[in-house]
Amino acid sequence: MIADLHSHLPMHIAPSAAGLREMPGVLRDRWRHVLVSLVGRFGNLEGAARTPRVSTPLLASGGVRIALSVLYLPLDEMVFSPQWHLWELRRRERRFHWAPPSRTAFKRLIRQLESVERHVGAADGFVFVRCEEELDRALADGRVALVHCVEGAFHLSHASSVDRSVAELARRGVAYITIGHLYFRSVATVAPSWAAISQRRWNALWPQPDVGLSTAARAVIRAMVREGVLVDLTHLSTRALEETFELLDDLDPQRGVPVLASHGALRFGELEYNLSAQTVEGIAARDGVIGLIASAPHLRDGTGEPPPRSFEQTKQLLFRHLDRLRELTGSHRHAAIGTDLGGFISPAPGLENAGCLASLQAALAERYGEADAELICSANVIRLLRARWRASVDGSRGFVDAPK
Repeated sequence: MIADLHSHLPMHIAPSAAGLREMPGVLRDRWRHVLVSLVGRFGNLEGAARTPRVSTPLLASGGVRIALSVLYLPLDEMVFSPQWHLWELRRRERRFHWAPPSRTAFKRLIRQLESVERHVGAADGFVFVRCEEELDRALADGRVALVHCVEGAFHLSHASSVDRSVAELARRGVAYITIGHLYFRSVATVAPSWAAISQRRWNALWPQPDVGLSTAARAVIRAMVREGVLVDLTHLSTRALEETFELLDDLDPQRGVPVLASHGALRFGELEYNLSAQTVEGIAARDGVIGLIASAPHLRDGTGEPPPRSFEQTKQLLFRHLDRLRELTGSHRHAAIGTDLGGFISPAPGLENAGCLASLQAALAERYGEADAELICSANVIRLLRARWRASVDGSRGFVDAPK
């Protein structure tokens, strides 16, 4: 059984409406989806047919039984916000990529969530789950269990109430939210993550303020801890990571709140996006999980070798990261798979789409044995999901009753 901790299924699903009242907003969502799909033809789709790397049939054929389905609105992160007035753009200390998104971003995020649920509801053998009982029932019935997650706290940083927004996402089954993503967007400074652009060039094109977490980010994290939503550290800058761990230690000095890095790699070279030993140890100290990304540039960073050309070479790169993770933490308890497929990455050979993941499971079993392979492939993710759901069972407060 495979559990993918970060799967961009929603990006490839056209927005839909449940009724006429929703149509005006959905029609606007559809032109955004068409634009993202057109851009995806040049870097996010597979083969001459330009097909998505993630779909419900591919998840099923790849042996994926649990997939964390990533809600994300690219244009709300990348496009100029109407609220960011022209006079502000002229101020030297301001940048468009610092601005919060449109005030309607959160409403669009909820519409995306509902569209994905309608799409999955029409597919045999797939179901969204929101609690332990639903997960256990789906697995027992042989269905693929999908769980919502959100990439980028910027989606709710401009909402009228961060607390209400996080509570709404928690109620709808969102397992985790990544605090940062590609740009600052008035939330958190982030590590350069575009493999096609050097870190130096990235920082020159999109300079960031001299902060780690903004006030909005701290409010989101406090709300997540209260509501039992997991904090995803992926994409954060070194300073933002340090401030996040400090805030969590203030809120939860006993370190009972787990954290994760849903799609990343360990740092062997210079990529700030990849996780340092200190960050890995911080995640393990909170009994968290690190999902290894399927991106070839991130996996091979620091090897000094050319890009992998075969699945055999890809396996060796993955084993290197898994071995280092075990060395730092003492076991395979904190390793998982978080492919990021469908999210504009450059997949390593043999991991080009979700249908390839069954072969990865076999390779891990051969290398590490059945028990550790099961931990890496699914058991660690299931443990994390159970911790999230148990924190909010019966409507009780989340991990910690954090102050607002």
